[in-house]
Amino acid sequence: TSLDLADKDLGPASAVVIASLIAGNGVLTNLVLWENNIGDEGAKALAAALRVNEVLTNLVLWTNNIGDEGAAALAYALRVNRGVLTNLVLWTNNIGDEGAKALAAALRVNAVLTNLDLTGNSIRDEGATAIAEALHVNGVLTDLVLWRNNIGDEGAKALASALRVNGVLTNLELYRNNIYDEGAKAIGGALAVNGVLTDLNLCGNDIGDEGAKAFGEALAVNGVLTNLVLVDNYIGDEGAAALASALRVNGVLKNIDLRDNSLGDEG
Repeated sequence: TSLDLADKDLGPASAVVIASLIAGNGVLTNLVLWENNIGDEGAKALAAALRVNEVLTNLVLWTNNIGDEGAAALAYALRVNRGVLTNLVLWTNNIGDEGAKALAAALRVNAVLTNLDLTGNSIRDEGATAIAEALHVNGVLTDLVLWRNNIGDEGAKALASALRVNGVLTNLELYRNNIYDEGAKAIGGALAVNGVLTDLNLCGNDIGDEGAKAFGEALAVNGVLTNLVLVDNYIGDEGAAALASALRVNGVLKNIDLRDNSLGDEG
């Protein structure tokens, strides 16, 4: 039921062979192929297999030199897949906005995938916006990980708009994405009305007091969020005061992480 061939330097040709084996396999549920340099060719072969495979639930392909073409092929498979793939890990590949747009198109129609990890790619605001627009209609995805991309304020604003209407996503991770106060304020505003998201990670961005104040206003009325990570930002005493004020009335938040900010004694 599980095949782990991680870090074997298999290359595209071996990925094609593996794909041919899983196409008609009725047992394998977990396939791990990270750090194998399968490239777009290998990703395309696996995608073709996914279009007919009906049992694979977990596919881990991080650090495989998969670009936009491979991502697009996998996205097409997600659109037509008749199976049960729930977890797709594609971090540290070379996926840019075009690949993200293809995956977003898949999210609009896929009714199975619950976890999508796109850490360490080259997705900017256009790709993030496409994914956000898909979240307006997607009713399945619960975990979206976009660590170390470059979505910026515009991408953050788009995701914030999605959070206002999405009723499924529970975990959103945006570590190191060049999000400033404007993006943080948009997300804060969305949290004021969102009733589902429980975990939000915004560490390593450039969020200051204004962004923290927006989160404070949201936490004063939000009754769902349990974990808020704001490590390594630029939050000072004013932002800390806003968050502290919210914590006086918030009865849900269990963890708030403010390490490596600019809080002094007053904060």
